[in-house]
Amino acid sequence: MLNDIFVKMKESIPKKNKCLYCGNNPTNHTRVFISQTIAIPLSPLMRFMALFDIPLFRKITKIVLTPYVWFFRALYLLRFNEDSSKAFTERSLVIWEEAKKRGIRMQQFVIIDKPVEQYRAWINNKWQYFESIPVPASLPQRSYSWMDDKWLLKKKFIKAGIPVPKGKRVATWKQALKVFSEVRKPVIVKPELGSRGRHTITFIHTEEELRHGYKIAKQLGTFVVVEEMLMGSVYRATYVGGEIVGILRGDPPRITGDGKMNIKELIEKKNKEKDSRVKDVVITKKTEEFLRRQGFALSSVLDHNQTIDLSEKIGTSYGGFAAEEITITHPKTLAYLKKAGDVLNAPVVGFDFIIQHIDQDPDNQVWGIIEANSLPFINLHHFPLEGEPINVAAKVWDLWK
Repeated sequence: MLNDIFVKMKESIPKKNKCLYCGNNPTNHTRVFISQTIAIPLSPLMRFMALFDIPLFRKITKIVLTPYVWFFRALYLLRFNEDSSKAFTERSLVIWEEAKKRGIRMQQFVIIDKPVEQYRAWINNKWQYFESIPVPASLPQRSYSWMDDKWLLKKKFIKAGIPVPKGKRVATWKQALKVFSEVRKPVIVKPELGSRGRHTITFIHTEEELRHGYKIAKQLGTFVVVEEMLMGSVYRATYVGGEIVGILRGDPPRITGDGKMNIKELIEKKNKEKDSRVKDVVITKKTEEFLRRQGFALSSVLDHNQTIDLSEKIGTSYGGFAAEEITITHPKTLAYLKKAGDVLNAPVVGFDFIIQHIDQDPDNQVWGIIEANSLPFINLHHFPLEGEPINVAAKVWDLWK
Protein backbone atom coordinates (compact mmCIF):
# COMPACT_ATOMS: atom_id res chain seq x y z
CA MET A 1 0.00 0.00 0.00
CA LEU A 2 2.71 2.46 0.99
CA ASN A 3 4.65 1.74 -2.20
CA ASP A 4 1.57 2.68 -4.25
CA ILE A 5 1.30 5.93 -2.31
CA PHE A 6 4.99 6.65 -2.92
CA VAL A 7 4.45 6.28 -6.68
CA LYS A 8 1.50 8.69 -6.60
CA MET A 9 3.51 11.17 -4.54
CA LYS A 10 6.37 11.16 -7.02
CA GLU A 11 4.04 11.51 -10.00
CA SER A 12 2.41 14.56 -8.40
CA ILE A 13 5.72 16.40 -7.85
CA PRO A 14 6.16 19.08 -10.52
CA LYS A 15 9.16 18.78 -12.80
CA LYS A 16 12.03 21.15 -11.98
CA ASN A 17 15.07 22.22 -13.89
CA LYS A 18 17.76 19.96 -12.51
CA CYS A 19 21.16 21.08 -11.34
CA LEU A 20 23.65 18.28 -11.96
CA TYR A 21 25.29 18.97 -8.60
CA CYS A 22 22.00 18.95 -6.68
CA GLY A 23 21.05 15.62 -8.22
CA ASN A 24 17.47 14.44 -7.76
CA ASN A 25 16.80 17.07 -5.09
CA PRO A 26 17.21 20.50 -6.75
CA THR A 27 17.08 23.62 -4.64
CA ASN A 28 17.14 27.37 -5.22
CA HIS A 29 20.85 28.25 -5.16
CA THR A 30 20.38 31.93 -4.37
CA ARG A 31 17.98 31.33 -1.51
CA VAL A 32 20.17 28.62 0.00
CA PHE A 33 23.35 30.69 -0.41
CA ILE A 34 21.84 33.65 1.42
CA SER A 35 20.27 31.58 4.20
CA GLN A 36 23.40 29.51 4.85
CA THR A 37 25.75 32.48 4.67
CA ILE A 38 23.64 34.22 7.31
CA ALA A 39 22.97 31.14 9.44
CA ILE A 40 26.60 30.18 10.10
CA PRO A 41 27.76 33.52 11.58
CA LEU A 42 24.56 33.58 13.66
CA SER A 43 25.22 30.07 14.96
CA PRO A 44 26.79 31.20 18.27
CA LEU A 45 23.69 33.27 19.01
CA MET A 46 21.38 30.38 18.12
CA ARG A 47 23.33 28.04 20.40
CA PHE A 48 23.08 30.57 23.22
CA MET A 49 19.32 30.89 22.71
CA ALA A 50 19.05 27.10 22.68
CA LEU A 51 20.28 27.10 26.28
CA PHE A 52 16.84 28.47 27.17
CA ASP A 53 15.02 25.85 25.11
CA ILE A 54 13.03 24.45 27.99
CA PRO A 55 9.47 23.06 27.94
CA LEU A 56 7.99 26.17 29.61
CA PHE A 57 9.37 28.47 26.89
CA ARG A 58 8.09 26.14 24.18
CA LYS A 59 4.63 26.25 25.72
CA ILE A 60 4.75 30.06 25.80
CA THR A 61 5.81 30.10 22.14
CA LYS A 62 2.89 27.84 21.24
CA ILE A 63 0.44 30.12 23.08
CA VAL A 64 1.79 33.15 21.23
CA LEU A 65 1.74 31.50 17.79
CA THR A 66 -1.66 29.79 18.01
CA PRO A 67 -3.67 32.99 17.22
CA TYR A 68 -1.69 33.36 14.00
CA VAL A 69 -2.83 29.90 12.88
CA TRP A 70 -6.48 30.81 13.38
CA PHE A 71 -5.94 34.23 11.77
CA PHE A 72 -4.65 32.70 8.53
CA ARG A 73 -7.41 30.10 8.59
CA ALA A 74 -9.97 32.90 8.84
CA LEU A 75 -8.48 34.45 5.69
CA TYR A 76 -8.66 31.06 3.92
CA LEU A 77 -4.89 31.10 3.46
CA LEU A 78 -4.41 28.04 5.65
CA ARG A 79 -6.29 24.77 5.80
CA PHE A 80 -5.55 21.27 7.07
CA ASN A 81 -5.28 18.10 4.99
CA GLU A 82 -6.05 14.65 6.41
CA ASP A 83 -5.13 12.64 3.30
CA SER A 84 -1.80 10.94 4.06
CA SER A 85 -1.07 10.31 0.37
CA LYS A 86 -0.40 14.05 0.07
CA ALA A 87 2.40 13.95 2.63
CA PHE A 88 5.23 16.26 1.58
CA THR A 89 7.93 13.57 1.92
CA GLU A 90 8.12 9.81 2.30
CA ARG A 91 9.59 10.45 5.76
CA SER A 92 6.36 12.18 6.80
CA LEU A 93 4.27 9.50 5.10
CA VAL A 94 5.65 6.64 7.23
CA ILE A 95 5.07 8.76 10.33
CA TRP A 96 1.50 9.45 9.22
CA GLU A 97 0.72 5.81 8.39
CA GLU A 98 2.01 4.71 11.80
CA ALA A 99 -0.10 7.41 13.46
CA LYS A 100 -3.21 6.02 11.75
CA LYS A 101 -2.37 2.51 13.01
CA ARG A 102 -2.30 3.90 16.54
CA GLY A 103 -5.50 5.88 16.17
CA ILE A 104 -3.65 9.20 16.31
CA ARG A 105 -5.32 11.91 14.26
CA MET A 106 -2.78 13.78 12.14
CA GLN A 107 -3.16 16.79 9.84
CA GLN A 108 -0.93 18.56 7.35
CA PHE A 109 -0.66 22.32 6.88
CA VAL A 110 -1.79 23.49 3.43
CA ILE A 111 -0.80 27.11 2.80
CA ILE A 112 -2.46 28.80 -0.18
CA ASP A 113 -3.36 25.32 -1.53
CA LYS A 114 0.23 24.08 -1.22
CA PRO A 115 0.89 21.15 1.17
CA VAL A 116 3.99 21.81 3.28
CA GLU A 117 6.21 19.86 5.68
CA GLN A 118 4.37 21.09 8.79
CA TYR A 119 1.93 18.88 10.68
CA ARG A 120 -0.04 18.54 13.85
CA ALA A 121 -1.24 15.47 15.75
CA TRP A 122 -3.96 15.16 18.41
CA ILE A 123 -2.15 13.70 21.39
CA ASN A 124 -3.16 13.80 25.06
CA ASN A 125 -6.26 15.85 24.19
CA LYS A 126 -4.40 18.66 22.47
CA TRP A 127 -2.70 19.48 19.16
CA GLN A 128 1.03 18.89 18.98
CA TYR A 129 2.75 20.79 16.15
CA PHE A 130 5.89 19.53 14.40
CA GLU A 131 7.93 19.43 11.21
CA SER A 132 7.79 15.93 9.69
CA ILE A 133 9.01 14.04 12.79
CA PRO A 134 7.01 14.42 16.03
CA VAL A 135 9.32 14.95 18.99
CA PRO A 136 7.80 15.51 22.46
CA ALA A 137 8.49 19.03 23.75
CA SER A 138 9.48 17.58 27.10
CA LEU A 139 12.60 15.94 25.64
CA PRO A 140 15.94 17.79 25.25
CA GLN A 141 16.36 19.53 21.89
CA ARG A 142 19.19 22.05 22.31
CA SER A 143 21.53 20.39 19.84
CA TYR A 144 18.98 20.71 17.04
CA SER A 145 20.10 24.33 16.73
CA TRP A 146 23.56 23.34 15.47
CA MET A 147 23.95 19.61 14.70
CA ASP A 148 23.41 20.05 10.93
CA ASP A 149 26.56 22.20 10.79
CA LYS A 150 29.26 19.78 9.62
CA TRP A 151 32.15 21.82 11.04
CA LEU A 152 30.63 22.29 14.50
CA LEU A 153 29.76 18.60 14.59
CA LYS A 154 33.33 17.63 13.64
CA LYS A 155 34.79 19.73 16.48
CA LYS A 156 32.30 18.32 18.97
CA PHE A 157 33.06 14.73 18.03
CA ILE A 158 36.83 15.22 18.00
CA LYS A 159 36.59 16.43 21.57
CA ALA A 160 34.45 13.40 22.48
CA GLY A 161 36.83 10.91 20.84
CA ILE A 162 34.40 9.93 18.10
CA PRO A 163 36.06 9.22 14.70
CA VAL A 164 35.58 11.87 11.99
CA PRO A 165 37.54 12.59 8.78
CA LYS A 166 40.37 15.12 9.16
CA GLY A 167 39.55 18.52 7.67
CA LYS A 168 38.40 22.08 8.33
CA ARG A 169 35.90 24.76 7.41
CA VAL A 170 37.18 27.33 4.92
CA ALA A 171 35.85 30.57 3.47
CA THR A 172 38.64 31.52 1.04
CA TRP A 173 40.62 29.79 -1.68
CA LYS A 174 43.84 30.35 0.28
CA GLN A 175 42.38 28.52 3.27
CA ALA A 176 41.18 25.68 1.04
CA LEU A 177 44.66 25.24 -0.40
CA LYS A 178 46.17 25.14 3.10
CA VAL A 179 43.83 22.38 4.27
CA PHE A 180 44.40 20.51 1.00
CA SER A 181 48.13 20.46 1.70
CA GLU A 182 47.61 19.11 5.21
CA VAL A 183 45.27 16.15 4.70
CA ARG A 184 45.50 12.76 3.03
CA LYS A 185 44.39 12.59 -0.63
CA PRO A 186 41.91 12.28 -2.17
CA VAL A 187 39.80 14.96 -0.49
CA ILE A 188 36.16 15.93 -0.57
CA VAL A 189 34.67 19.44 -0.72
CA LYS A 190 31.12 20.14 0.44
CA PRO A 191 28.92 22.98 1.76
CA GLU A 192 29.12 23.40 5.52
CA LEU A 193 25.33 23.19 5.75
CA GLY A 194 22.98 21.10 3.64
CA SER A 195 22.09 17.50 3.01
CA ARG A 196 21.50 14.88 0.30
CA GLY A 197 25.01 15.37 -1.01
CA ARG A 198 24.14 18.57 -2.85
CA HIS A 199 27.19 20.22 -4.44
CA THR A 200 29.57 17.70 -2.90
CA ILE A 201 32.64 16.82 -4.97
CA THR A 202 34.74 13.73 -4.21
CA PHE A 203 37.92 12.07 -5.48
CA ILE A 204 39.87 15.35 -5.53
CA HIS A 205 43.58 14.73 -6.07
CA THR A 206 44.90 17.94 -7.66
CA GLU A 207 44.72 21.69 -7.10
CA GLU A 208 42.79 22.04 -10.36
CA GLU A 209 40.18 19.55 -9.15
CA LEU A 210 40.11 21.29 -5.77
CA ARG A 211 39.39 24.64 -7.44
CA HIS A 212 36.47 23.08 -9.31
CA GLY A 213 35.07 21.44 -6.17
CA TYR A 214 35.53 24.63 -4.17
CA LYS A 215 33.65 26.63 -6.82
CA ILE A 216 30.75 24.15 -6.91
CA ALA A 217 30.41 23.93 -3.11
CA LYS A 218 30.54 27.73 -2.78
CA GLN A 219 27.40 28.02 -4.92
CA LEU A 220 25.40 27.05 -1.83
CA GLY A 221 27.17 29.16 0.76
CA THR A 222 30.21 31.20 1.75
CA PHE A 223 31.58 28.46 4.02
CA VAL A 224 32.63 25.00 2.81
CA VAL A 225 34.37 22.01 4.36
CA VAL A 226 37.53 20.48 2.90
CA GLU A 227 38.31 17.07 4.38
CA GLU A 228 39.98 13.78 3.63
CA MET A 229 37.84 11.34 1.67
CA LEU A 230 36.94 8.13 3.48
CA MET A 231 36.61 4.95 1.45
CA GLY A 232 33.72 2.53 1.78
CA SER A 233 29.95 2.48 1.80
CA VAL A 234 27.95 5.38 3.21
CA TYR A 235 25.84 4.22 6.13
CA ARG A 236 22.90 6.02 7.68
CA ALA A 237 22.39 5.25 11.35
CA THR A 238 19.24 6.43 13.09
CA TYR A 239 19.27 7.14 16.83
CA VAL A 240 15.90 7.25 18.60
CA GLY A 241 15.31 7.53 22.33
CA GLY A 242 18.87 6.70 23.32
CA GLU A 243 19.38 3.70 21.01
CA ILE A 244 20.60 3.02 17.49
CA VAL A 245 17.51 1.55 15.80
CA GLY A 246 18.62 1.15 12.18
CA ILE A 247 21.75 1.18 10.01
CA LEU A 248 21.16 1.46 6.29
CA ARG A 249 23.97 0.86 3.83
CA GLY A 250 23.91 3.14 0.79
CA ASP A 251 26.18 2.62 -2.21
CA PRO A 252 26.62 4.72 -5.33
CA PRO A 253 26.06 3.03 -8.69
CA ARG A 254 29.03 0.77 -9.34
CA ILE A 255 30.26 -1.38 -12.21
CA THR A 256 32.76 -4.24 -12.34
CA GLY A 257 34.94 -4.79 -15.39
CA ASP A 258 35.35 -7.96 -17.43
CA GLY A 259 38.45 -6.89 -19.33
CA LYS A 260 36.43 -6.53 -22.54
CA MET A 261 33.58 -4.02 -22.32
CA ASN A 262 34.18 -0.29 -21.86
CA ILE A 263 32.54 1.76 -19.10
CA LYS A 264 29.66 2.98 -21.27
CA GLU A 265 28.85 -0.59 -22.29
CA LEU A 266 29.05 -1.75 -18.68
CA ILE A 267 26.59 0.98 -17.65
CA GLU A 268 24.16 -0.07 -20.38
CA LYS A 269 24.48 -3.69 -19.25
CA LYS A 270 23.91 -2.67 -15.62
CA ASN A 271 20.72 -0.77 -16.52
CA LYS A 272 19.32 -3.80 -18.36
CA GLU A 273 20.02 -6.24 -15.53
CA LYS A 274 19.18 -4.11 -12.47
CA ASP A 275 16.39 -4.67 -9.97
CA SER A 276 13.14 -2.98 -11.07
CA ARG A 277 13.20 -0.87 -7.89
CA VAL A 278 16.52 0.68 -8.90
CA LYS A 279 16.64 3.66 -11.25
CA ASP A 280 18.80 3.66 -14.38
CA VAL A 281 22.27 5.16 -14.24
CA VAL A 282 22.00 8.31 -16.36
CA ILE A 283 25.19 9.40 -18.12
CA THR A 284 25.72 13.17 -17.92
CA LYS A 285 28.61 15.60 -18.17
CA LYS A 286 28.97 15.20 -14.43
CA THR A 287 29.38 11.43 -14.88
CA GLU A 288 32.25 12.01 -17.28
CA GLU A 289 33.77 14.58 -14.92
CA PHE A 290 33.52 12.11 -12.03
CA LEU A 291 35.19 9.39 -14.07
CA ARG A 292 38.02 11.71 -15.10
CA ARG A 293 38.89 12.37 -11.46
CA GLN A 294 39.39 8.62 -11.09
CA GLY A 295 41.48 8.44 -14.25
CA PHE A 296 38.83 6.98 -16.56
CA ALA A 297 36.63 7.90 -19.55
CA LEU A 298 33.46 6.29 -20.91
CA SER A 299 35.63 4.52 -23.46
CA SER A 300 37.95 3.03 -20.81
CA VAL A 301 38.02 -0.76 -20.47
CA LEU A 302 38.19 -1.91 -16.86
CA ASP A 303 40.34 -4.84 -15.85
CA HIS A 304 38.63 -8.09 -14.96
CA ASN A 305 36.94 -7.75 -11.51
CA GLN A 306 37.96 -4.06 -11.25
CA THR A 307 35.11 -2.14 -9.56
CA ILE A 308 34.59 1.62 -9.71
CA ASP A 309 31.97 4.14 -8.56
CA LEU A 310 29.99 6.12 -11.12
CA SER A 311 28.76 8.99 -8.91
CA GLU A 312 29.10 10.76 -5.57
CA LYS A 313 25.38 10.18 -5.03
CA ILE A 314 24.21 7.04 -3.26
CA GLY A 315 21.06 4.97 -3.19
CA THR A 316 18.61 3.32 -5.56
CA SER A 317 17.33 6.59 -7.04
CA TYR A 318 20.76 7.04 -8.66
CA GLY A 319 21.17 3.43 -9.74
CA GLY A 320 22.92 2.45 -6.53
CA PHE A 321 22.18 0.07 -3.68
CA ALA A 322 20.55 0.11 -0.22
CA ALA A 323 20.47 -2.56 2.48
CA GLU A 324 19.52 -2.64 6.15
CA GLU A 325 22.56 -4.00 8.01
CA ILE A 326 22.14 -3.27 11.71
CA THR A 327 22.13 -7.01 12.47
CA ILE A 328 25.68 -7.47 11.12
CA THR A 329 27.14 -4.21 12.46
CA HIS A 330 30.15 -4.70 14.76
CA PRO A 331 29.30 -4.02 18.45
CA LYS A 332 32.09 -1.40 18.70
CA THR A 333 30.61 0.54 15.79
CA LEU A 334 27.20 0.45 17.44
CA ALA A 335 28.80 1.71 20.65
CA TYR A 336 30.51 4.61 18.85
CA LEU A 337 27.22 5.60 17.17
CA LYS A 338 25.28 5.41 20.43
CA LYS A 339 27.93 7.57 22.07
CA ALA A 340 27.54 10.11 19.24
CA GLY A 341 23.80 10.23 19.86
CA ASP A 342 24.32 10.56 23.61
CA VAL A 343 26.77 13.44 23.04
CA LEU A 344 24.14 15.32 21.01
CA ASN A 345 21.46 14.38 23.57
CA ALA A 346 18.55 14.70 21.14
CA PRO A 347 15.54 12.38 20.82
CA VAL A 348 15.91 11.63 17.10
CA VAL A 349 19.14 11.99 15.08
CA GLY A 350 20.46 10.55 11.85
CA PHE A 351 24.19 9.95 11.34
CA ASP A 352 25.96 9.45 8.03
CA PHE A 353 29.23 7.56 8.36
CA ILE A 354 31.62 5.81 6.00
CA ILE A 355 33.29 2.49 6.70
CA GLN A 356 34.60 -0.31 4.52
CA HIS A 357 33.64 -3.33 6.62
CA ILE A 358 30.57 -2.82 8.79
CA ASP A 359 30.96 -6.25 10.40
CA GLN A 360 34.58 -5.76 11.46
CA ASP A 361 36.29 -3.93 14.33
CA PRO A 362 36.15 -0.18 13.48
CA ASP A 363 39.34 0.46 15.45
CA ASN A 364 41.22 -1.50 12.79
CA GLN A 365 39.81 0.62 9.95
CA VAL A 366 39.90 4.23 8.74
CA TRP A 367 36.31 5.38 9.18
CA GLY A 368 34.28 8.25 10.58
CA ILE A 369 30.99 10.09 10.96
CA ILE A 370 30.61 12.73 8.24
CA GLU A 371 27.41 14.49 9.29
CA ALA A 372 24.34 14.47 11.51
CA ASN A 373 20.76 15.14 10.46
CA SER A 374 18.18 16.73 12.73
CA LEU A 375 15.43 15.51 10.38
CA PRO A 376 16.70 12.12 9.21
CA PHE A 377 14.96 10.25 6.41
CA ILE A 378 13.71 7.43 8.61
CA ASN A 379 11.69 6.02 5.70
CA LEU A 380 14.93 4.58 4.27
CA HIS A 381 14.85 1.89 6.96
CA HIS A 382 11.29 0.94 6.06
CA PHE A 383 11.98 -0.15 2.48
CA PRO A 384 15.58 -1.33 1.96
CA LEU A 385 16.47 -3.11 -1.26
CA GLU A 386 17.91 -5.91 0.88
CA GLY A 387 17.75 -6.76 4.57
CA GLU A 388 14.97 -6.80 7.13
CA PRO A 389 12.84 -3.60 7.12
CA ILE A 390 12.69 -1.64 10.38
CA ASN A 391 9.65 0.37 11.43
CA VAL A 392 11.48 3.41 12.75
CA ALA A 393 8.29 5.50 12.64
CA ALA A 394 6.87 3.26 15.38
CA LYS A 395 9.94 3.90 17.52
CA VAL A 396 9.46 7.65 17.07
CA TRP A 397 5.83 7.49 18.21
CA ASP A 398 6.95 5.37 21.17
CA LEU A 399 8.68 8.51 22.48
CA TRP A 400 5.21 9.78 23.42
CA LYS A 401 4.46 6.94 25.81
